[in-house]
Amino acid sequence: MKKLAAIICMGVLLGGCGKKPEADFTWSPISPKAGQEVMFTNLSKDASSYSWNYGDMSIGSDKSPTHIYKNSGDYIIDLTASSGLRSDTKTVTIRVTP
Repeated sequence: MKKLAAIICMGVLLGGCGKKPEADFTWSPISPKAGQEVMFTNLSKDASSYSWNYGDMSIGSDKSPTHIYKNSGDYIIDLTASSGLRSDTKTVTIRVTP
């Protein structure tokens, strides 16, 4: 019985509990200009922590952050939504105009 309990505990630790998170977000404005604040709305499900990579060497961990891109160009944004050891990442490209 102790072995069975140990195996179950190990499975919970390695696999995590509950549903796998689903990372999702939108942003506004859809076509931001350089120097304009971009508001990210986190639509993730079943997550308890968040990790953002804004594509310009900046990162963050707020649930629904804002960010300002100083220069125009294409930026690859990653949101990783996590719950315990489980995580999911959504990646999009945002075009910032001059």
